Amino acid sequence: MYGDTQKRKGLPEVICFRVTRFCNARCGFCLAPPDGFHPDPDVLVHRIDWLHSQGVKRIHFCGGEPTTYPELGRLIEHVHTIGGKTLLTTNAIAIREELISVLRAQRTRVKISLHGDQVHHDRILGCMAFGSATENLRKLLAADVPVSVQTTVVSGNEWVIEWVADYCHSVGVRTLSVLPFIPRGNGYYHREQYELSDADRCRLHELVRRKRKALAGVLDIRWLDFTNRPVMVAEANGRLVLEGKTEGADQIICEMPSQ
Repeated sequence: MYGDTQKRKGLPEVICFRVTRFCNARCGFCLAPPDGFHPDPDVLVHRIDWLHSQGVKRIHFCGGEPTTYPELGRLIEHVHTIGGKTLLTTNAIAIREELISVLRAQRTRVKISLHGDQVHHDRILGCMAFGSATENLRKLLAADVPVSVQTTVVSGNEWVIEWVADYCHSVGVRTLSVLPFIPRGNGYYHREQYELSDADRCRLHELVRRKRKALAGVLDIRWLDFTNRPVMVAEANGRLVLEGKTEGADQIICEMPSQ
C-alpha cells in the first residue's frame, strides 16, 4: 500500500543513492555492510535520470563507500547536468585529486564520517583510517569544498561529542551531525556492545542540545536520530527501499529501471 501511494505522489526531493556496497573499512555499526555489489555506471546514470523524472532534486551519494566507485565523479557531474544537486557521505579514507576537482566544481556538499579521536575512530572502523580521513578533510577544506562532519555515537562513548565538536572548531568545519547508534546491518550483530538504552539516548540528545546552544554561531550541531524517521534509499542492486530502524521494518517501494 505504501509503495503504491508513494509512486502516485512522487518521491522525496532527497534520496540516498548507494552507488556500491564495496567499502575500504569494516565499521562495527555499519548500516549497509559490503556485499560485493558494484553496478555498471551506465545503469546508475539511467537510474539517476529515472529518479530525477520522479521528482528527486538532490542525490545523496553513499554506500558502502562511494569513493571506491571509479565512476563517482561522472555520476556527480551527470546529476548537475540534468539540473540536480549532490551530497556525498564518505569515510574519507581515499579521495582522489580528480574527485576533489569535481566536488569543488559542482559545489557538492561532503559529509565526512569521524567518530572520535584516532584510537577510537580506528578501532570502530576496523582499520587505520583516522590519519587519512583527517588529511583528506583538510584537503577538501583547502579546495573550498563545503565540508561537514557526522559522528555515530555508541554506548559508553558520549565523550566523543565534546571531542568532535572541538575538532570541528579547530579545523574550520561549521556543521556537525550526531547520529545515535542504530541496530541495522553490522550494528544488529553488535547490539550488546553498541546499543543505547532509552535513558542513554535521552541523555545524549540533551548533551547535544546543550552543546548546540553553547556553540550557536560557531558550530551548527544537529541531532539525526533515524530510529524515529524512515529514510528512502536507492540500493546498489536497484531496489528503492524505505529503511526503518531495523531491516525488518524496511519497505520495498519498487525496482528501479536499469535501461
